[in-house]
Amino acid sequence: MSKLLSRRRVLAGSAAALMAPFVARAAPESIVVASSGGKLEEAFTTAYYKPFTEKTGIKIVTATNTYAKLKAMVDANAVEWDVMQTDSAPAANNARLGLLEALDYGVIDKSSIIPGLAREHYLPIDTAAAVISWNTKNVRKEAIPQTWAEMWDLKRFPGQRGLWKQPSQVMEIALMADGVDKDRLYPLDIERALKSLDRIRPQIFWWTSGGQAAQILIDGDIAAEMCWNGRLYEPKLGGAPVDFHFNQELLVADSFVVPRGVKNKNTSMEFIAFCMQPERQAAFSMAIPYGPTNQKALALIDPKRQAVLPSAPENLARGVFQNFDWWAENGQKTAERFNSWMLA
Repeated sequence: MSKLLSRRRVLAGSAAALMAPFVARAAPESIVVASSGGKLEEAFTTAYYKPFTEKTGIKIVTATNTYAKLKAMVDANAVEWDVMQTDSAPAANNARLGLLEALDYGVIDKSSIIPGLAREHYLPIDTAAAVISWNTKNVRKEAIPQTWAEMWDLKRFPGQRGLWKQPSQVMEIALMADGVDKDRLYPLDIERALKSLDRIRPQIFWWTSGGQAAQILIDGDIAAEMCWNGRLYEPKLGGAPVDFHFNQELLVADSFVVPRGVKNKNTSMEFIAFCMQPERQAAFSMAIPYGPTNQKALALIDPKRQAVLPSAPENLARGVFQNFDWWAENGQKTAERFNSWMLA
């Protein structure tokens, strides 16, 4: 009997030891997802947050995704966020600085992600695009710019052209306007890009926000500009005199990242995996005109909606993704050179 009891105690102890890791990894009641708010967060709530809570019982608490706070939390080993939404170029830079956890692609299925997008520390979750856009009252139909080079052509139409007052994206557009093939942009020739901008410098209206870019085009203050497709989609539907196309679109993306030192690491990975499912990605693209990065989601989106998404196959073939890792490595010195040019 004593031997039997001893064996039972050993087995009980072994079972407890095996169960201990699962107890330690018990799902939290909530996780914190930091994002930029606005309509993007509304789409996240519809496509991701509410369905995730319904499926798992885990509540999503939102926070504002300031980059300075990310670094401060990681440096202090006091991470409050579980997942962060960020533009992909800053995500690449934060990875370079060692602020992010490696993503668990054993949990997150990347097999259907647009080739080349999934990175070790960040995963693009949607696509937006800087596109050629114009005011339909100010630009004659035959003068609509089909390429960035035509946007630069002062003979097509006089007046100001709108550009973002940042080197990111503008450098790529300026090079395409100067004849550089979209698939051979990188590494960027910054001096050539600035010379390209010199050609239209007096005609540039420098806008500083997406809201401003949309408004000056709607109001007819400028004839044409680079603008983000999501900023013009609803005004166009509402009858505003604006239009755009996806030829030579420059694609950018939001990414999900996990701060280094996160407390709920397993749940963070599971949340990202959930958001990348085709059904969730399709629901997101139906809520906001940003394209999915999971290509299987497109089969769940009707053709009319696909036509206005940057990552729909026909549109994707006409554009190019920004090289996020190049900007992580070269963004600071490029910004310094751009700012110097602006002051010259």
